[in-house]
Amino acid sequence: MTRAGGADTYGAGRYLRVAAPVAGRTVLDFHRATHPPCAHTPFATCPLPPLANRLPFAIAAGERHP
Repeated sequence: MTRAGGADTYGAGRYLRVAAPVAGRTVLDFHRATHPPCAHTPFATCPLPPLANRLPFAIAAGERHP
């Protein structure tokens, strides 16, 4: 996701492992989202997430370095 003046996350998306639902509920911890391997080296390839997997709002999570 990008915003005016900079990028907030890797453009190809981030990965989030999700446990199976318990009692019909699933907890999403966006602090555990990771960049795919292609974010770190030009020698890796990653599939792009389908548009249906994109959220229409920003998630402010994770560490921010100045």
